[in-house]
Amino acid sequence: MATMYMEPADVERRVTVGGWVLRGVGVLVVWTVWTFLVGAALLLTGNGGKAAGTVVAVAAMLVALVPTWFLVRASRPRAWFLGGATVVLAAIGIFLGSLGGPSLAQMTGVGASLPVATGAQLLTISSVENTLCLQECSQVTHLYAVIDFDGASSQVGDGLMAAGWDALGDGSYCHDQFGVRLTDVADPTIADPPAPPPGMDLLSVSTSRCERS
Repeated sequence: MATMYMEPADVERRVTVGGWVLRGVGVLVVWTVWTFLVGAALLLTGNGGKAAGTVVAVAAMLVALVPTWFLVRASRPRAWFLGGATVVLAAIGIFLGSLGGPSLAQMTGVGASLPVATGAQLLTISSVENTLCLQECSQVTHLYAVIDFDGASSQVGDGLMAAGWDALGDGSYCHDQFGVRLTDVADPTIADPPAPPPGMDLLSVSTSRCERS
């Protein structure tokens, strides 16, 4: 009799455990897909790396609590599970919000609004976008021919600082999440850079993500 009584209980226990395994897998699938969608949205909109982006990412990740509730609502400790899920999802949101940087479109807009040295001639504009490295490899470069590099870079630098940019040294400046670098050679991202007119120097003005040491 004891054997006949225990077998159904064992079968029921195994079915219950199997059901919870499926629910756990379902939760992980939902979270994985939602994390990918939120991360992609942050990268495409260029909101990664901003304080506002972190807030948006956390709020977006907490939306995943809705399908999570339906998956665990039959569980007795569901309140504890949802509490833990809230902490984990918020942490994922904070992590996503810290990734990435300004979009290429935002860099292009900032690059077009930068100060231009007197007498500078725009030779070419180059842009590189690489979302695989979370926008950190994206860059827009304006290549100018200038009368004198030192004078031109000093004039552009003064204009940047007057506009609120921070000088980091070595021709680099930062403002919010944007960075600008001034060099006296064509940036390596420019394929077959044009030569400056005789007697003029080159000035590369590259806009990318700010990299503070």
